Amino acid sequence: MPKTVDKISEQAAEQLAEQLGEETMSDSALQDVTENLNRLMHAGLYGVESPIERAMELIGDKYSFQIIHILYQFERQRFVELEQQIQGISPRTLSARLKHLEKFRLINRHQFPTIPPKVEYELTERGRDLAATLETLETWVNRWYPYTPAGA
Repeated sequence: MPKTVDKISEQAAEQLAEQLGEETMSDSALQDVTENLNRLMHAGLYGVESPIERAMELIGDKYSFQIIHILYQFERQRFVELEQQIQGISPRTLSARLKHLEKFRLINRHQFPTIPPKVEYELTERGRDLAATLETLETWVNRWYPYTPAGA
């Protein structure tokens, strides 16, 4: 099972605390260290001055909006369910997008120890916050560029 960025950061923070001779770190100190490690691992993203460019780096690729929107609507989805709802996406592309969104802590991946393996995805707090923002974009698009079926 691949380790997520949060798990790696948390382990690194715990190792750092041990090296410093502390038995345990407070939750807030652990969160601060984890956040700083994430910033170091994703220095390219945090180094972009323009907020729009940072946002595009996070979710500007094809299908990311759709994945976030689906998870916002249905809360938890399995890989196959996401694949069925996104027209034209290949399994390889879906997998890459899910890993990217997980890397930046917009979604969580839950793997269950069953045979066959069961994996579900859901939005994190950050992802839900972003999804609410995307609803505003959806309203704007529907107002100014409404859907008109072909031949209508």
